[in-house]
Amino acid sequence: LAEARDVLRAAEAIPAHPATRLALRLLALAVVRPGELRGARWEELPPGVDLWRVPAGRMKMKREHPVPLARQAREAIEAARAITGRGPLVFPSARHAHRPMSGNAIGYLLNRAGYHGRHVPHGWRATFSTVMNERFPRDREVIDLMLAHVPRGKVEAAYNRAEHLARRAALAQAWADLLLAGLPP
Repeated sequence: LAEARDVLRAAEAIPAHPATRLALRLLALAVVRPGELRGARWEELPPGVDLWRVPAGRMKMKREHPVPLARQAREAIEAARAITGRGPLVFPSARHAHRPMSGNAIGYLLNRAGYHGRHVPHGWRATFSTVMNERFPRDREVIDLMLAHVPRGKVEAAYNRAEHLARRAALAQAWADLLLAGLPP
């Protein structure tokens, strides 16, 4: 956990486009896949939203994915709105506002911060899973749901459609509080 905080602290301290730094922070907090974040549209994240429903078309398994947003994630979204809120994309390309941010932008930010070969954008998902499963071992299934992982068996996947949104929201807030302890808002 301390190392994860160091990654954010280092990446947020170097010169970079503010939207890229906010994308990194939101990626770390929401633990969605990088492509899901880069494709986020403002219509999915209206002001005051506390549940982001990532459309099925952008999901690996082609199923809508509800993402409860911790207070700190909502703050990052509102900060991004001040920078990129005029166009349709939350994190547009710096060169072409109608295209998503480059798939390499966040990775290059991590590389420039000294984490080349040590941390990648997708790595926030493993960090989240490891930390939260160690702290909340009884919530393994809920943690997997937060990562949009499907239930193990075909029968369970077909019948169990529980979203556990209240518990997911509580875990999202616990994760944000742990990860951002001692970091600036």
